[in-house]
Amino acid sequence: MKKICALLAVSLFFFLTACSQEASEEEIVENVLSSHRDVNQYAANFNINTSDVARTISHNIEVNLTEDPAALHQVLTVEEDGEETSVNTYRVNDEIYTQEEGSPWVKREAEDDEPLFTPSYKDVVSVLENVIDYAEFDSEGGTYTFSYEGFEREIYEAFEGPFNILLGGGDIADEDMSLDFTFEVNKSDYYIEDLEYNLSVENETGTVNINIQVNYDDINDIDEIEVPDEVMEETS
Repeated sequence: MKKICALLAVSLFFFLTACSQEASEEEIVENVLSSHRDVNQYAANFNINTSDVARTISHNIEVNLTEDPAALHQVLTVEEDGEETSVNTYRVNDEIYTQEEGSPWVKREAEDDEPLFTPSYKDVVSVLENVIDYAEFDSEGGTYTFSYEGFEREIYEAFEGPFNILLGGGDIADEDMSLDFTFEVNKSDYYIEDLEYNLSVENETGTVNINIQVNYDDINDIDEIEVPDEVMEETS
């Protein structure tokens, strides 16, 4: 009996030791960068705020989507200097239904190769992949965190395309720009939960500030997206 108890104790010790060992930073990075491969559905909230000497514009996008088969429900709200407008959109396969605030629903066919939503979750993972060599990694707290503060042209360009960041005024010197980003990753499934990106430009022409916040939820757990009957009836 003592021998059996001793063997059980040794087995329990190795089990607890194995469970307590956290994945290495290299393993975590590999899992995060491959996380998009099994993502087919998600809810996302995008807040994009831009301000300069002339105006302040806020874009909020709430979207639920399934990539295959293609289905989406999106609400875009734009606020500019206190005035707010919204656009409601449904897409199922190649049929798109859109309603601008105060206007009737309009139906159209998706164009060839028209993306379902930009930037997709895969695009955001690709941004992280392009900037991860600059990031500071932190495994403390409830999430894995990748963060950076300073300026690198490569980081700016990684965010520029997917998030459609357009800065006027010709070429802007690197010394006039500063940025920071934070990616927060779920520790159990390695999915990106939150992203924040800040870009600031300041020179003799003025100051521009861009803030982007993205939150992901309900990954691979979205109810079926359908176009409401009243919307289809209005556009038939």
